[in-house]
Amino acid sequence: MRSPRGAIYPVLLVSILVIGVATAGVAQLWSTQIKREKEEELLFRLGEFRRAIARYRADHNRLPKELTDLLEERTQLQTRRYLRRIYSDPMTGKPDWRLDLLADRTGTVAGIRDVHSRAEGKPLKVVADKKNGYGDW
Repeated sequence: MRSPRGAIYPVLLVSILVIGVATAGVAQLWSTQIKREKEEELLFRLGEFRRAIARYRADHNRLPKELTDLLEERTQLQTRRYLRRIYSDPMTGKPDWRLDLLADRTGTVAGIRDVHSRAEGKPLKVVADKKNGYGDW
């Protein structure tokens, strides 16, 4: 009768292979979930900026010249904040937003019309037609 000592090695190799494949699958799912969460946060932050710009424009009848104009405005009677802070872009991790500036007839900047992400890449979520990248959101 032969000894089963050599049979353990192939079983061990197959077990390690199965564990490796399962780990790779979990890592892929985790990566997709993290990207989804960042996209949701990006949409939230863009919405906050856009609402703040709209409120600022309604109050002042002009656009803000800088994002810091949205942070705090002091008058004699009240302090008004359109944003609590300048958010960082969740896709890049930096507060380096691409600003959509509006220029007047002379070419000088009239103010910030919109804010977009500088992140490159194709999003998982489809927001609207012809918006293929994060910068188009």
